[in-house]
Amino acid sequence: MDNARKIALPQSLLPCITAIVLSIGQDGFLWYLALPVILGVCAAHLGMNLADDYFDYKKGIPSNELRSTLAAEGSVRARMEKCVYITNGSATLEELHKAMWAFLGFAGLMGALVLVVQYFMNGPLAALAVGVYALGGLLLGLQYSGKPLQLGYHGLGELVIGLIFGPLNMLGVQAAMTGMLFNPAMAILSLGVGCMVTNIVYVHSVMETAADEKLGKFTFAHLLRNNTARIIAIAIFAAVPFICLAVNILCFGWSPWFLLTALTIPMSLKLVVSTRNFVSNIPQDDTPRWWMGPMGAWDDYVKAGLDWFLFRWLLARNIVTFFCLILIIVHIVTLFL
Repeated sequence: MDNARKIALPQSLLPCITAIVLSIGQDGFLWYLALPVILGVCAAHLGMNLADDYFDYKKGIPSNELRSTLAAEGSVRARMEKCVYITNGSATLEELHKAMWAFLGFAGLMGALVLVVQYFMNGPLAALAVGVYALGGLLLGLQYSGKPLQLGYHGLGELVIGLIFGPLNMLGVQAAMTGMLFNPAMAILSLGVGCMVTNIVYVHSVMETAADEKLGKFTFAHLLRNNTARIIAIAIFAAVPFICLAVNILCFGWSPWFLLTALTIPMSLKLVVSTRNFVSNIPQDDTPRWWMGPMGAWDDYVKAGLDWFLFRWLLARNIVTFFCLILIIVHIVTLFL
């Protein structure tokens, strides 16, 4: 679980739970499928994280000397040694391969259970809908680092993560809960949530562009070439969710109470401005404020020299968390009004 980076589970779990809650009240909704859906999504996420390690290790990882040099210069990416559990002898590549398929196999088992239930409760088209999203997520996830596409090695990794954890995740969960193949309102919302998730990993790439280049890691930040374009991209990813929500309110009759998600706009603005200042070497105060959400043992992060990284990474994570929680609370409350 630790090697599979369970700390990143909120990136997939919150959009998943949001899609489940927003599916309540729709035709064909089967509440008892929520648990296998959640377990399946989490297992798939953990399995994909291990798959990324597996393919990266086979491709070749940077030397310890290079990582030590970059870590001394302050790089967080260099500190997080890739596949350390293999390089230190705690596990073998074969064991990693088995663990990866154990997670993915369990996710497949949960998916098969949901597919069978949907087949008997809502018909073959409902089962087909579940299968389409599950297969799409599996194939795209493996192509993040795996051959032949290796999308993460060509600067598309952040966009792939946003697509998997946003549209494929939320539309797939809705299909699993209701048997619905496609819902335009959920598709629009999931695009916005996917952009928020993208920012979690993309902000890191923007801050570590130089170190990533030395480590041989090519990210979306490298595709954009300069800091102005990179900051504009962060702003776009931050703005799209609110545009998507406004479209759903205007075009699909969603409750105006969903506009309470605007409470996260100051956090989004802070993310954009603080990242711009960081890459431009403009002095700023990165001390967390109460309205930015929880940021853990901040004094310890400062002592470890990780505050500059964790401030923006945790802020991006908290934006997704609060945005999804507001959606969940508003929908539940409006169901009983």
